[in-house]
Amino acid sequence: MAEDDVVPPLKIGAIVRPPDANVPDSMEGFARILQGQGYFVRGLVQRNSAPEGGCGCAMTLVDLDNGQHFRISQNLGSGSVCCRVDTQAVAEASLVLRRAMETETDLLIVNKFGKLESQGLGLMDEILAAVSLGIPLLTSVEAPLLECWRDFTGGVARELSPGCGALMRWWDEIRPRGVPRSSRLLRPLQDDQPFQRMEPIPETS
Repeated sequence: MAEDDVVPPLKIGAIVRPPDANVPDSMEGFARILQGQGYFVRGLVQRNSAPEGGCGCAMTLVDLDNGQHFRISQNLGSGSVCCRVDTQAVAEASLVLRRAMETETDLLIVNKFGKLESQGLGLMDEILAAVSLGIPLLTSVEAPLLECWRDFTGGVARELSPGCGALMRWWDEIRPRGVPRSSRLLRPLQDDQPFQRMEPIPETS
């Protein structure tokens, strides 16, 4: 293989979540920290709210760019054995990821690699597209689907604990170098004010 043909390492991280564990979700907080540092972090994070009418928790995807909400769970009642995920709503939310891949993105966040994705559905096409484009990707996977995730990635994805410290260490290894972050944090200019530049927020080690 010629030197120019060397494939760069894949920049994929997956937060591994134990089943039925009450683990705080640090993904959205991590994304907001990086955005505050001037990085272009785009994609979808998931927010869960209290159960309704005996059904499981209500699941909503949130666009990190503009805060748009996509309710992806259906209230099928406590006796239902069907999947509660609204696949049409997931398809609508996937447009957020497609738009992100068409603009400058330092990190793409996909809320999770779940049951739909393990079957090649859900947001799987968008995950594959991001990987093929070489865009750094962060997602999450629950322990029961970990082997399926490993098969999909060939074991090259970094498996991360669900804590902001682990995420920041991973990001420091794979983040784009030489990014002019301060230029992305400019104060709005007033007609009677000279040019001013905001100092970037110090990075967390």
